[in-house]
Amino acid sequence: MSLTRKSVKMIVLSILLGIAVGTLVGDLLGLILPEGIPRDVLTYAKSFTLEPVTLNLLVFSITFGVSIKFNLLGILGIFIMIQLLKWSW
Repeated sequence: MSLTRKSVKMIVLSILLGIAVGTLVGDLLGLILPEGIPRDVLTYAKSFTLEPVTLNLLVFSITFGVSIKFNLLGILGIFIMIQLLKWSW
């Protein structure tokens, strides 16, 4: 099966959604779980950032930047979303 433009968009959207939901669940578990190793493992997050770039037009300026933060549950969220995507096709 060839990938169409719509399917590539769906894959990227699913991966980003998996990261977002997994990281959110990890942060919420961090609030609930008591201090200890399980909490540290589930809430440890790594952030990847592209430095902001400013486009200065004389009338206004625009700043672009991207930062993605995910943890162990974010990776699990990616895996689950990919499995759901494979199942739905």
